[in-house]
Amino acid sequence: MNFFGHAVVACRVSDEPAFVLGAMAPDLLPLCGAVPTGDTSPEVTAGQAHHLSVDAAFHASPAFSSLYLWAARALGERGLARGGARGAAHVAIELLLDGVLASDARARDAYARSLADGARAPFTWRDETSQKRWGALIARLRDGAVPDAYRDPDFVAAHVVGALRARPRLALAPADAPTLRDFLPALAARVAAESAALVGA
Repeated sequence: MNFFGHAVVACRVSDEPAFVLGAMAPDLLPLCGAVPTGDTSPEVTAGQAHHLSVDAAFHASPAFSSLYLWAARALGERGLARGGARGAAHVAIELLLDGVLASDARARDAYARSLADGARAPFTWRDETSQKRWGALIARLRDGAVPDAYRDPDFVAAHVVGALRARPRLALAPADAPTLRDFLPALAARVAAESAALVGA
């Protein structure tokens, strides 16, 4: 599950900004390369624990497993190598799910409030570089297009390619990007149809 999906599920427990931010943090920290040395509130700590439990349940769920296998097989049939097909299917499902969930008004409000809270100090940082990277990411998210942009196949395809680029066994070949992009509308329709099962609603 991607970070906005975690915000949506976290709101079922608490929409307190530090908790929601903590629930997104395990996805957000690697995005900017920021390294924390500790949390600054019990709510952030609890949110991170919630993230881990939700991810475990999500990836073990029959809804995700069946959708992932279908998408990976379909991409393989379109010519993607096995590793690339699997990696792209996994990441694309999570990003497209955020696009579906972007219409959740309560989660959008909690997401916005958590980012405002995140501009303060949810973590103690290893160094000043980490602090700056975190601040820059939060500012970018507050002013950016996500989660709505996860409804755009071009945006999602580009982010899938970028997410897999540094992983040799999963990275896509240049010719794979158009194939992936052309497949995404069909995958998005399946994700939308199965979104309730994917998030355990």
